[in-house]
Amino acid sequence: LDGMTTWEQLIQGHYCNKRQAQSNPALWPHIMLRNSLVADNVIELKSWYKYQSEAEVYGHFHLTFRYDSDGNVHTTSVNQKTGEAACPWVWGYNVGYWWGEPDGDCIIGKNKILSQVRFNGHVYLSRDTALDNETGEFRWGKPLNESGEFEFIRIPD
Repeated sequence: LDGMTTWEQLIQGHYCNKRQAQSNPALWPHIMLRNSLVADNVIELKSWYKYQSEAEVYGHFHLTFRYDSDGNVHTTSVNQKTGEAACPWVWGYNVGYWWGEPDGDCIIGKNKILSQVRFNGHVYLSRDTALDNETGEFRWGKPLNESGEFEFIRIPD
């Protein structure tokens, strides 16, 4: 992969879903994301509500990444708020986007997490759904029968 399409280059940046949040505030909270390279092979992911500050993040993870021989990226992550490991992910590059999803079943507590992220350096799209691991009942995120994903646009730092 050339330097402009590497996973670690394209995931970095400051992102905002202002347009989406303004289109339907009840459905889409206004969220800010900042993804930064903080060490060799480590990306820091922060997310916070716009009405709060970056000092009050609700999501804070460090992702350690590595490439495999096929050019896919594998990440392991640690929640910086709790110190707990999060689910590993696998990422592949296709049609101008890096696409990622949990690498195998992602069980956190009593929930099965179904997630997908894709990004291209300009947009960052994500969807998360949590289901009760025993009953399959919806717990949080976007219900599987509803369309839509968070749409973040890259903004200047």
